[in-house]
Amino acid sequence: MPTQLFELIQRINLATFWINQIIPLFQIALGAFGNLFNIIVFTRRTLRTNPCAIYFLASSINNFFLIFVYILIPYLSVSWNVNLLQKSIAVCKLHVIGQYVPFSLMLWFPTLASIDRFLSSSKNHRFRRLSTSSIARRVSLGICVLFVLLHVHTFVYVESLWTGYELVCTILSYDYFIFLNFFGPIVACVLPLVLMFIFGLLIVHNAHNRVVANIDNARNDRLRSSNRQLTTMLIFQVLITILISFPYAGTCMYYAFGLIMARHRPSILEEVIYNCASNLALLLYTTNATIGFYIYTLTGSNFRLEVKRCFHAGRHWLTEKLGLVQFLRSETQPVLVNTTSPGTINVITVHTKTENNMGVSMGFLPPLHEVFPFNVKISG
Repeated sequence: MPTQLFELIQRINLATFWINQIIPLFQIALGAFGNLFNIIVFTRRTLRTNPCAIYFLASSINNFFLIFVYILIPYLSVSWNVNLLQKSIAVCKLHVIGQYVPFSLMLWFPTLASIDRFLSSSKNHRFRRLSTSSIARRVSLGICVLFVLLHVHTFVYVESLWTGYELVCTILSYDYFIFLNFFGPIVACVLPLVLMFIFGLLIVHNAHNRVVANIDNARNDRLRSSNRQLTTMLIFQVLITILISFPYAGTCMYYAFGLIMARHRPSILEEVIYNCASNLALLLYTTNATIGFYIYTLTGSNFRLEVKRCFHAGRHWLTEKLGLVQFLRSETQPVLVNTTSPGTINVITVHTKTENNMGVSMGFLPPLHEVFPFNVKISG
C-alpha cells in the first residue's frame, strides 16, 4: 500500500474515532436536559389536553429513554469499556429490542403530530373531530405496542457471541441480516420521512385555504393561538428532521442496495470513507432525539412562557428547601432625602428591606459508538 494512501486512511480513521468520542457527549447532555424539560412543560395544565402536545410529550419520553439506552450505554461500552448489559443472552436480547423500538419510534411521533395538525386544520368537520386528546393518547400507546410486536423477531435471531474477553450481541443468520438492513431503515426512517413531508405540505395547504369564523370569544382566541404556535413548532421540527435525516437514509440505502444486493466489494479506502460517512450520518440522525426542546423554545412563545414558569417554580421550591426564602422577603419603608436647601424636601424615595415576601402574598412567584442498529456486522 502506498504511503500516502495509508496516511489518508489513518487520518480518516482518526477523524471517525474523535467524531464518535465527542458528539455523543453533547447529545447526552443537551438531550437529557431538553427532553426532561419537554416532559415537564407538556404535562402542565395549559398544554396537556392538546392532542399535538400529547404527541410531543410521547416523543420526549421516547427520546429521553433513547438517549440512555441507544447513546449512553454503547458510548460507555465502546469508549470506556464499561459493559452494563451484556452479561447474558437474555439481557443481550432485551438490550437490542430496547434499542430498536425507541430508535424506530423517534420519527413516528412527529409524523403522528403532523397527521393530527392536518386533521385539526381541515375544512372537513369529520376530520377535525379525529383531532382529540383521547385519540392522541390511544394512538401513542398503540404505536408503542405495535413497534414492540414488529421487533419481536429480534429475540429469535440476535445472539450473544463470546469473543474471548466479553459477550457481544450479533446476528449469525445472513438471511436475517439482509432482511434487517431493509426492514429497519424503511420502517424507522424512510416511511416516516415520506409521511412527514406529505402531511407537512397538506398542513401548509390547509392553513392557506381555511376560513375561520370571526367569533369574539377570548377562550377561542387562546385556543387558536395555542394551535397556531404548536403548528409552527411542528413545521420547523419537520423541516429540520427531514434535512438531518436524509444523509442517514442515503447511507442505509447505499449499504442495502449497493453493498448487499449488488454484492459490491469496496476497496479499503472506500470502506473507510463509508464507515466515516455512515457514523457521521447516524450521529446526525440521532440528533433528532436531542433538539426538540431547543426548536420549541425558539419557535413557540407559549412554550417559552411555560419554560420560564417552570424555572421560577423550581427556583422557588429550591429556595424553600434551602431555607433562603427569608432573603427574598421585603417590606416597604419610606425614607426622606434631604436637599441642600434647609427646610425643603426634594424627593421622597422608598427603600425595601428584607421582611415580607410580597411575591408570595400576592399570589405570584418572586422574579428573580459504534453499536448501531441496522448496520450490524456478521460474525462467524
